[in-house]
Amino acid sequence: MSLKIIVYEDLQYRQFLPLTFLRPAFVLRAGIFPLWQNARFHFRSAPAAFCCRNQVAPLLAEAIADIPVNIIKRDAENLLFLNGRIRDYGNLAELVKEAKASTRFMAADGTAAVLLSTASLDKLPELMTPEILAAELDADRDIVAVNPTTATLYNHLWEIMADIDKAVADDFARLDESFFGKDVEIEEGAWLVNKGKIILGQGVKVRPGALIDASHGPVYIASGTRVDPQAAVYGPTYIGPNSVVVAGKIEACSLGQVSRAGGEIEESVFHAYVNKYHAGFIGHSYVGPWVNFGAMTTNSDLKNNYSEIRSSVDGEMIGTGSIKVGSFIGDHTKFGIGTLLNTGINVGVCCNVFGGNLVTDKEISSFSWGGTGNYQTYQLDKALETARRTAGRRQIELSAREEELLSQVAAGTMTDEGALDL
Repeated sequence: MSLKIIVYEDLQYRQFLPLTFLRPAFVLRAGIFPLWQNARFHFRSAPAAFCCRNQVAPLLAEAIADIPVNIIKRDAENLLFLNGRIRDYGNLAELVKEAKASTRFMAADGTAAVLLSTASLDKLPELMTPEILAAELDADRDIVAVNPTTATLYNHLWEIMADIDKAVADDFARLDESFFGKDVEIEEGAWLVNKGKIILGQGVKVRPGALIDASHGPVYIASGTRVDPQAAVYGPTYIGPNSVVVAGKIEACSLGQVSRAGGEIEESVFHAYVNKYHAGFIGHSYVGPWVNFGAMTTNSDLKNNYSEIRSSVDGEMIGTGSIKVGSFIGDHTKFGIGTLLNTGINVGVCCNVFGGNLVTDKEISSFSWGGTGNYQTYQLDKALETARRTAGRRQIELSAREEELLSQVAAGTMTDEGALDL
């Protein structure tokens, strides 16, 4: 039986805003690899494709050039549509192998996957867009078998952060010899604890006085990264390629490529290109690309009364079920020195937040400029100028597709078109 997997974005992407303004939820990360990569671990020999909103598709295709986006070819005996929000695959892979006909696999809170077998595929065109596919699947909804699965789904960003420890450890176990680097430089006076659970990539430098401690979980530091004196990295932690870790403490984090990390960072995901070079605390947070934290910027992730933290997502107040929730911060947002963020804050893309006061807003709209009680609109041309300049500091030219997507966010013209309601 030949099988092709299509990792798709569903309408629940809005529950992961602001991180999903510019990307589908399956590109988010809890551990070392993005969520969509888990599909390849469970269905290793199957070729893959992506389905997502039409507006984010060009930027996704630019970022992951070797996987088709929103072009679905009927070129296998079976097509398996995998919800990009899958948290744990449970028995899903086993059920797919046992299935003899088209089947919808249901998790407790939604569709985890839809398998289309030859009989169903014969009615479909050779080449499909998400809209064509959705119409065909909707017509067959009542005749496709339904099977429960123990697979689970992510529903909000704070669930991703809660999984960092487990996800980093699980992904670390998947690393093979190709991840071990040559020309690693561990200078005299650097300390590595529990070395068997530490992997350093090509050209990693660990300077005197730095500590990497894998006593409570593995540590993977990818190629080209430097760990400076007085930096302490505690596992389970992932630090992406070409990053710099300066004085401070990093514990149970997943920090993406070309990030600058200093001060105290705990149980947080930095998606990529995040700059937190100075003192200050960021905890239990998911931070989008090109965010800059001014010196002493600090967020709260715990109330003084230890009660459940509520957060506003896409305008709706939601109980998180946790007493430890920090901030969710969209792409290209900047914080002035001394900014203080209250618990459970959701900050949109291209914001400039400053004033040195406690920010108490539960949700800050994209393209906001100012501080609590005094926000103005951050003009698009000025925001894009800053975004280009920020990327240029890392020798990267801001993509025209990204600029177009940011323009659509600013104009409020984002749509659900292309997201599949399976």
